[in-house]
Formats: sequence, structure tokens, C-alpha cells
Amino acid sequence: MKKLICLIASSLVLTVQANAQLKCGADQVFNQLKKNYPEINVTEANLSLAIQEAIEKEKTSGTILGKTTATTYDVPIVVHIIHDYGAEYISDDDIFNAVKYWDVVFNKENADTINVIAPFKRYIGNPQIRLHLATIDPSGNPTKGITRRQSYLSVNGGDNAKMDGWPNNKYINIWFINKFDAKHSGAAAYAYYPAAGAALPYYDGIISLASYMGTDKTIPHELGHVLNLQHTWGNTNDPEVACGDDLVDDTPPTKGHASCGTAALYDTTCSRGYVKGSINYPDTNNTQNIMEYAFCSKMFTLGQASRMRAALTSTTAGRSNLISSTNLTTTGALQNRPDLQPIPDFSVERGIFNWGGKTTERTFFLCQNSSTIFQFQNRSWNDTVTNVAWSFSNTPASATSSLIVGNVSNSFKDAGWATITLTATGNNSGSKTINRQAIYVASTTPYSGGYNQYFTALSDFGDWPMFNYYNNNFKWEYNSSNGYPNGSGCVRYRSFDARTSPESLSGNPDGDYDDIFTPAFNCNTISGATGNINLNFYTAGCATGKTVYKDSLQIFASNTCGDSWTRIGVLSYADIINNGILNTEFAPTTASQWKAQTITVPASLRSDKTFFRFRYWPSTGGNNLYFDNFTLSPWTTEIKEVAQNASEVKIFPNPSNGDTKLYFTTGNQPATNLVIRDVTGKTIFAQSKVYPSNTFIQEDIQRSIFPSSGIYLISIINSEHSHTKKLVIE
Repeated sequence: MKKLICLIASSLVLTVQANAQLKCGADQVFNQLKKNYPEINVTEANLSLAIQEAIEKEKTSGTILGKTTATTYDVPIVVHIIHDYGAEYISDDDIFNAVKYWDVVFNKENADTINVIAPFKRYIGNPQIRLHLATIDPSGNPTKGITRRQSYLSVNGGDNAKMDGWPNNKYINIWFINKFDAKHSGAAAYAYYPAAGAALPYYDGIISLASYMGTDKTIPHELGHVLNLQHTWGNTNDPEVACGDDLVDDTPPTKGHASCGTAALYDTTCSRGYVKGSINYPDTNNTQNIMEYAFCSKMFTLGQASRMRAALTSTTAGRSNLISSTNLTTTGALQNRPDLQPIPDFSVERGIFNWGGKTTERTFFLCQNSSTIFQFQNRSWNDTVTNVAWSFSNTPASATSSLIVGNVSNSFKDAGWATITLTATGNNSGSKTINRQAIYVASTTPYSGGYNQYFTALSDFGDWPMFNYYNNNFKWEYNSSNGYPNGSGCVRYRSFDARTSPESLSGNPDGDYDDIFTPAFNCNTISGATGNINLNFYTAGCATGKTVYKDSLQIFASNTCGDSWTRIGVLSYADIINNGILNTEFAPTTASQWKAQTITVPASLRSDKTFFRFRYWPSTGGNNLYFDNFTLSPWTTEIKEVAQNASEVKIFPNPSNGDTKLYFTTGNQPATNLVIRDVTGKTIFAQSKVYPSNTFIQEDIQRSIFPSSGIYLISIINSEHSHTKKLVIE
């Protein structure tokens, strides 16, 4: 939201990109929501009127809210860490320290108020709002007020990353991620005003980059928006544009500031002669205000404190329920933090080469006794973890045993799925254990010769491991009844985007990916290995039509036992959407709904042990993709059928604007006639040849044979079969 400054709370240490200049995105999202939901304007107007009446009532009673009052408002909060085990995986202790500091700011206990410039010292307000991490979750279970969710949305976040939210009328939700999506690329954080929270309760709260959790009062700034404070120059995201007002008397009009210095501190451009009612307020902008963009935030004003407290007594978005005695009991906000068992967790990290380097991405798939070693990192939380113990199935070839923190490395000599067991022990709350099949150890015994896999039964997947990395509904899975060509088994990527309401818009598929791996193949033994070697398969897919469809299937090869992968092909949405739009869940029912696909294997990746990886990237508005009849062959997918079936004839390419090829298989009698006719039945070419018996034949057909563009009929006739195919010449 603002330029990076040193952390004021010395106990909270977070790394932030140097010289970052990110903004608050609250007004951007709020103004867009008002266009989409016009009723928010009415709610906003009513709330503003109610807040003003509450402030005026306090004035007439002789009490100045935010300076000295008898009531401190307690507010339950919950912190959600949306992570992919990166820098955003903030420790529990860092969260506890951050909440303490936010609480300090909301009670005018931050020591830097001593540095507020003279004109505003008398206007420093004390909101008297205490923030408490909840100790009881919505289901009535004990909690420390922290949740964690692994998600690809941590680096592509917005409202879609607001997963696991708790009721907004009982808790203020605060989400932390690693990186915003393109819609919020200039933001460090944003929050919803109460009027927006009333319309979209499932999005209500704050979302912030984890690196800004403790920088220059970013979260207190966003909490100000949650309690209906505007930026000091008004409800826009952009300072230094025009003089504006925030509806608070003791924050003089200002253009706002993107930096702090003497000129900014004593800027009078918008505030000369500023009088409100009978009070002559400072003629200087309040640049040190927490609702500013300058990097010297130190204070709320008296008027801002009054406004926030008034918002907390409003029923809009359930704000008044937050501070009710019933809710404080229900959420355990005033109870001591409970002593809970640790939650054991670990991540699979980048593999380590035998020379000490690391792979470029996390390593879930390697060969038996690979020179690259699987690496696991302890991520246990929810308690002070004093010890963790690891154990591994699948006959480990080497392993370390117990660690307090850090990594453990391991290689395996037996092929198959390996189960990792982690036991975490807390300082005084006992131990807890998890078991997870997180990695696959591939057999080093390759398939030789041609290979066909039709996925007719679940048992066919024994050496085809499927990974659902983020444990969600978008995933590879076995499908028993919709395969090519006659409804047998196949592989399905379930990309159907079934979300139909705004409440379910968190956790969308954009940024997700999942893999399915093949076994090893000895490419040197495939017939025709001196020519092309092709991955051949069929796909059937469609879209839902909800939005621009962006699904894709990427194909990779590795001749290093999974140490490294090279992309050898991409099927974009245009390649895999061959059945149009369907708003219900797609499943193919006829052979005509399938499309032949061929990916040629580069010579540099052919070895005596080559693996392939199919990586699917789903997107919003996607539908299912079906995958079947995988073969490794010197022929393309369509031509392979001819080579394996004497009754098949293929013409490729078709349509054609140049030469084309005819593929067929001879019968027991070698004599074969080729006849080409136009649509009137006139013969324009005829040829008789004697071929070897029962042999796959490829005949070139020159473009010069055809007198013009149009449709032609090509017939292959021998003693056993007669086939006629249509050819379109462009």
C-alpha cells in the first residue's frame, strides 16, 4: 500500500521487496462493485447518515469519541494464510506479533505518535478498539485464530483467493497471499467498506500481500476501510491528483501524498483557511495519517476514531454484532489463547542433484535410486514444535531420522507410490501424526517396442501416476465408461467449472495445474526409430461458455529420470475444444466426438529410458477433457489405425492445398487399383499396382492431378476390400 519502511514492531521480521511502491486497492474494488451491485449505493448512503447522526449525538452529549471514552470495543479476527509454501508461509509467532502491533495502533499506544508534527498533536485520536485472534471457530472448536490453505491462488490472488472465510458478522477475516492477480497488480492490500460487505459477505474483510503484514501500518489502514474510513483525499486509489475530502472534519482537504518529506508534512495546497463549523482546523495536510499513502503513517484523528467506533455500532454488514457480548463469548475473543496440539505438515521441495544443485521445480516424480534426491521440508504449525520425526515407506535407500526443523532428504529403491509419515511434537501439548502419499518412484525398467494403452480398467494406471497437487475438484481421474471409440475406460481431466453463484467464486481454477506421468519407454527399440517417433492419443473436450476459455494441455519429455523436463508440445484451447459449448458436464458418447492428436518426440529426447508428462492447466469456464488410446509409434495417430487395421484407409492432410498422402494396408492378394473421380463421377486418374501382401502402404498424390479446387472421391480396390474416401482440394 505504501513505500517500504522498517518495521516499527522490532519483534516482527518480514522480508519485503526493497523500494516497493504498492497501493491500497480498496476504492478500485469498491467502485467496481457499485457498478455491478447498484444497491450498495443505497446502503452506503444510509450508513453515512447513521454514522453522522451517531457522531452528532456524541458531540451533544459532551463526549468526544476516540479521545477518552468509557467503552473499549473488542473485535474478534481470524487470519487466513493462503500459501504455496513460499515466503508467504508466515509463522504463527509472526502473526501473533503482528496482531499485537495492530492492536497497539488502535489504542494510540504506538510510540511514534511522539513524532506527529505540532499542528496535529491535539488531534491524535484513540479508537479504543482491541483486536483479538478468535479462540473458538465457527464450528465451536478451539482455535488460535489462524487457518492455512495451500493454493496456487497464493500467487494469483484476489477475491478468488478468499478461501475458508468465517462469518463476517462474527469475525473480521484477514487473508494473506504472495502475489495479486493482474486485476490488482498495483496493490499491496485492499478491504471492503461495510456497504460492500453487506452485499458480498463472503468477500468481506482484508486481503494483503504477506510481505506487507507488518509494514507502515498497512493492515491498520485496511481495517480503517473495514470501519468505513476513506483515504484522506476521498474515495479514490490515486493520490496527488485533486484536492479531496474524506467526510471527517479534522482531516483537512488534501490531494494526498505518495511520499513523505518536509514539503509533504507541511503541505497547505488544499487546506488554507480550513474552517469547519466554528472550529479553525490546521491549514496543513495530515500527511502522517494512517489513511494516507505516505510512508510516515503515525495517527488516526479524533474524528476518524469517532467514525470507526460509530461504524462498529451499525448493523450494516453485521458490524455491531462483532462487538456484542454474545459474539465475544461465541468466538472466545476474550479468552486466553488455547494450548493445542501441533498440526503436522510438510512440503515437497525441489530435488537435490548429487552435486548439490537443485531442480527447477518441486520434485514429485523420480526414478528408483535416482541421482537426484527427494527433499521434504517440515511445515508443522499451531504450536511451538519441539521435534519432528520422519519415516518413509517403499524401502528407503537412505534417510535422515529426526529433526526439530528444516529439511530431510531421501531416495528410494522400490518403484511405486511412497508414503511419508511425519510426527510433530509440541512443547507441552503432545504429538500428532500425518501420513501422505506425496511422491512417486518410477520403475527404471522401460517398455520396449511399440506401446498401446487403452485404459480399459483402473489397474491400467499402475505405472501412470496422477497428481492432484492442490487436492481440489480439478484433477486427472479414471473414467470407466466414456472412452474412445466404444465407451470403454479412459482418462478424464475434470475441468468442469460448476460454480454458479458469487458465494462459490473462491478457489477458481485459474493457475491450477495437475500432472499425469507415463512409464519409461526404450525409444531405441521402436520400429522406425530412425524416423519419427510419435505420441499418439485421442482427446474429446468442450467449454461451458461462461467466459473466455483458456484450458491447455502441455506435453513434456525427460530422458534424465525426471530430473529435468523439456516441453515438446502444447495443445491450446483451440486444439482441445472440438465439441463446442455445453453448460452441463461434458462426456463423449460417440467416436465422432474424439479428435486425433500427435506429438512428435524430438531426437534429442529419445533414449533407452524416456518418460512423458501430461500437464493440464484448467481455467474459469472450462469443461471436461477426455484422453484415450495412447500409443508410442512411428506413425501419426490417424495413420497408426491404418497400419494396425487392414480395413482402414486414411488421407492426410485433408483438406489439402498441396500434395497429399494416401495410407492403406494391402490384403492377401497384392494387386491394388487406385481411382480418383470428381463429383460428377468422371475418372481423372487411375492406377494399378502390385504391392507386397499384407503391407502398410503410403502413396503420394500430387496436387497436379486435380484440375481445380473441389471435392474428389478416391477409391482403393483390391480382391478383398473396396474403400472410397472424400478428399477436399482447396
